[in-house]
Amino acid sequence: MATSNPTGENQSALADIEVSMMESHANLKISTKRSPKQLLKLVSGLQGLKLTVLHLNVTTVDETVLYSVSVKVEDDCRLTSGDEIATAVNQMLGRIQEEAQ
Repeated sequence: MATSNPTGENQSALADIEVSMMESHANLKISTKRSPKQLLKLVSGLQGLKLTVLHLNVTTVDETVLYSVSVKVEDDCRLTSGDEIATAVNQMLGRIQEEAQ
């Protein structure tokens, strides 16, 4: 699998997202405001993007949560760069927060 940009970043008012890629694996660091059922919806959304969660670590401080996620990029995944993954995850978190309100 060829990647045009192995790392990606997406900073918005919603979340700070860093993605680093190595061949068919990616490491995501997502810092965002906590919301109900966010973790469940995040994992489900990653699976929907054809990103299989291999390892997940969650750290919370007050109302902020940091998700460190290692994923395998499946062969049929349409996301090929860190920037594309970061953008897709940011859009997903936006939908999750809208549903929580």
